[in-house]
Amino acid sequence: MKLYTYSHCPFFARVSYIAGKLNIKLEEVIIDYDDIETPTNLIGKKMVPILEKDDGSIMAESNYIIRCFLQQKNVDEPMEPSKNSLQWQSSAFLPLQQIGYPRWPLLSLSEFKTESSRVAWEDKKQTIDLNFVQLLASTSDIVSQVNAFLIGSEKLLNIEDGKSNISLFDSAIYFSILRGLYCEPTITWPQQLNVWMNNEALDSGVPLLK
Repeated sequence: MKLYTYSHCPFFARVSYIAGKLNIKLEEVIIDYDDIETPTNLIGKKMVPILEKDDGSIMAESNYIIRCFLQQKNVDEPMEPSKNSLQWQSSAFLPLQQIGYPRWPLLSLSEFKTESSRVAWEDKKQTIDLNFVQLLASTSDIVSQVNAFLIGSEKLLNIEDGKSNISLFDSAIYFSILRGLYCEPTITWPQQLNVWMNNEALDSGVPLLK
C-alpha cells in the first residue's frame, strides 16, 4: 500500500504511527507541498494523507484510514478517539502552529525541498495572527506557554515506566501533534513525556520532527 503525504503533517504521523504499531507495511510517497496535481488526480482535491490500497482503491481522511488498519488487524481497540483526546487536540493546535509553521520549512523535509514549495507553504499558512517573522521573534514567550502545556499533557497521558495506558487511537493523536514541537530546541520537555515520545518514535518508526 502507498501513503501519499507530507513528512510534517500530524494526520500523516498518526496514520503512519498506527501502521507501525500494527506492523502494516506502507510505501510512503512524500509529495512536494506545491504539488496540486498528484492529490487532485487521486481524490479530486489537495489533501493528505491519501492511502492507495494494493487493489488500487483510494482512501482519504486519517480517521477512516486508521479504522481500516484497526479492522484489518482485528485488534481489541477503540475505533474512535476519546472525547478527552479530541478536547486536548483542540487545545494543542495553536501551540503546534506557533512553533511548527515558521520552522518546518527550515528542516530537511522532502515536501519543502524546492523554493516554490516553501513559498506555497508561506502563502497558505501565514496569517496576521500567525506571522512567521513575529512568531520567531516571540519564541521565548511562546516556548514558556508550550512548556506549561507539555506539563499538563504529560499528566493526561498517565505515563509509567515510559508507557501510557491510553488507547492506540488516542496515543496516535498525542504523538502526532507533540512530535511537531521538537523542531524548537529551547522547549523543555518533561522527563516522562520525553521518554514516552522517544520510545513511541522508535516503536512506530515515525521520527520526531527535529
